[in-house]
Amino acid sequence: MEFTLRVVRMLAGESGGIVRLLEVAPIPEPLRDSRGWILLTTDQRMERLAISTAEELRRLAALHLDGVPVETSVIFGERADEIALEAECFNADLVVMPLARRHSPIAITERARRLLAGRSATEIDVLRVSALRA
Repeated sequence: MEFTLRVVRMLAGESGGIVRLLEVAPIPEPLRDSRGWILLTTDQRMERLAISTAEELRRLAALHLDGVPVETSVIFGERADEIALEAECFNADLVVMPLARRHSPIAITERARRLLAGRSATEIDVLRVSALRA
């Protein structure tokens, strides 16, 4: 993630762009006790997750994107769908994604690219970024 943010800082700094840090999380299930009683509803879990994730995004922005205008957003849903929708809503010129650990990054990137191509009147590029490890 740090390498990806350095690339983003360079691109935004050179182009005068605004960076929108986005975290797309799956919709959580309610938290239940051993008897099946709900301890935390889906809404409560989403609210807590959104607050902690937004704080982390702001921390990353302060550490790695100093001097670049940054907006943050935490949303819930299907990753590729939500990335495409955000890019369209905010007229993104470029979507930069680190390689994902849990999902196939190529599949998500290609799905996001297809969704963007189908929705957007303008071309939006998708860039996958991976730091080389020694």
